[in-house]
Amino acid sequence: MNYYKEVLILEAIIFTLFWIFDEYLASLLTFIAVPVFSGILIISLIAEKIERSKISKHYFYMMAGLAIIPAVIFFVIFLANGGTSLNWSKK
Repeated sequence: MNYYKEVLILEAIIFTLFWIFDEYLASLLTFIAVPVFSGILIISLIAEKIERSKISKHYFYMMAGLAIIPAVIFFVIFLANGGTSLNWSKK
């Protein structure tokens, strides 16, 4: 798993493009991806504490990055736009 940095960079690029072109889809994916990857990370860490495995630390870094990057991009876009109402039905 030597390519985890490239995966995280690709995720950041994709989420940034989603936020630029389609705020609704980007927010939907952000609100789904962050809890899912956080849950996988937490369960993996608990399982690792119970019984050691030969999983590399890069796996845990990648899961943490996959959970943190969309949230960071959300907050940056949120601050750059001066906030958002998250109400797309008024278009």
